[in-house]
Amino acid sequence: MSASHSQACSSSFTALSPDHEFFRFTRGRFARNEANEMSQRYIYFDVEELARIGAAAVRTVCETPVSKVYSWNSKPNPVGAEYIVMEKVPGVPLDSVWSSMKFEDRVAVVKSIARHQEAWMSVSFGHFGGLYFAQDLDDLRHESMSYEKGGVTKLDETFASGHPQGERILITAGVWLNLTVDHYLTAIGRREIACVKTLPILPKSSVPLYGPGTYRPTKAKKLRALESYLTMIKNLRPVDNSITSCLWHGDIHVENIFVDSKSPRGMVGIIDWQSTELAPLFHHARQPPILDYDGPHLHGLERPSLPEDLPGLDTEAQREAIALYFKQVLCALYRTFIHKTNPRLYCALEVRQSPTFDLLLLARNLLIDGEATYLVRIVELESTWADLLITSNDKACQYPFLFSDEEKAEIERDVNGSLLGMQALQSAKESLRDLFPEQGIVRPEQYEEAKDALRQGKQFIIREFARDQYEEKVWEEESPFDN
Repeated sequence: MSASHSQACSSSFTALSPDHEFFRFTRGRFARNEANEMSQRYIYFDVEELARIGAAAVRTVCETPVSKVYSWNSKPNPVGAEYIVMEKVPGVPLDSVWSSMKFEDRVAVVKSIARHQEAWMSVSFGHFGGLYFAQDLDDLRHESMSYEKGGVTKLDETFASGHPQGERILITAGVWLNLTVDHYLTAIGRREIACVKTLPILPKSSVPLYGPGTYRPTKAKKLRALESYLTMIKNLRPVDNSITSCLWHGDIHVENIFVDSKSPRGMVGIIDWQSTELAPLFHHARQPPILDYDGPHLHGLERPSLPEDLPGLDTEAQREAIALYFKQVLCALYRTFIHKTNPRLYCALEVRQSPTFDLLLLARNLLIDGEATYLVRIVELESTWADLLITSNDKACQYPFLFSDEEKAEIERDVNGSLLGMQALQSAKESLRDLFPEQGIVRPEQYEEAKDALRQGKQFIIREFARDQYEEKVWEEESPFDN
């Protein structure tokens, strides 16, 4: 960017009024409480100052061509907002070409992702948490980052670890030093407990709908689920090398991968690293989201197969079966490839398939939802506790919980009520189809149509689930639709 070009760009934005859409969220519209949601995403900043910094950054990078991030600031600054000035990634988003790519080119991309994952695993860290430049931590206590590569441990005073990016609140002051996996998992539980106790009103989950007969979350039940999680940590966590701390990109989907437009099998960039953290491998490792699909999941090295009755299906059913088959084949190829080339990652993926990992994973979000299901899972653990301890360090530990018959009955009622709420939500999704506002957002061009469909969806839910006039009134008041 030349100085004259940056001046031209900035001058065209300098006169923008604070209510211009440039400063607002424009990717979608909110189906509920839109004014409040939009206000939280509004930020007014000095465009001219940002353009000046951008131009200066580009001039500097000519002397340092290896730098990919040219300038950033996450503190109060003349721009008036946090910013990152970074290199424009070459190529095109994989999303724009994925549907038209040959299957062998898709395989090449998946193998490339697997090789990147192997490279990330080649460096292990002695810390957990967010990765920071030490100079940005001001007076917070920290120590030099230590990491191991090729069997050699190194110290780097440039970096320090701290609280993971995007966490809800800080649990302890300062930077996390020399945490064990137990400390890391315990901090997650304490974070959720602190949020439950601190917030005046519990956040509503987007998973179920609330109405007569559905489960109603309480702080007491969330806290009981979280205290139970803390009690079980030493029995739930893996004891193999999947506990190693590493840096990982956990959101490898088609919008975050850039490929060569002329040869899309060649990856030229991966974006969206801002929430990356140092965490145990078993927390990071998962099938890349690019491979996710709707349908039966494969286990281990299972190979997919076409339906035996494929020839007898109608044309549309055959098309859907074949499309599902190739999606499953891509997943099977990924798992087979890492089993052969990166067995440690494959083992970590297997850990994530275990019931114990589910209990670790669900605990991370108990502030929002899941405590009813979590508590019923804990009750059910009593009959399988000995099996759980096979992979535990504490094989002599007895089942640590005691539930009365009344408590078990209450937990059963809660989980049934939760299932009813999820059933109501699923009915609404099936009724609204592509107009359903996932995470509360719809495309701007669909807003009016979606609002009309949501009004009809509310009436559908009332007809489907209300048993009398009182319940009709409650569903009317509790419905998240048309508000």
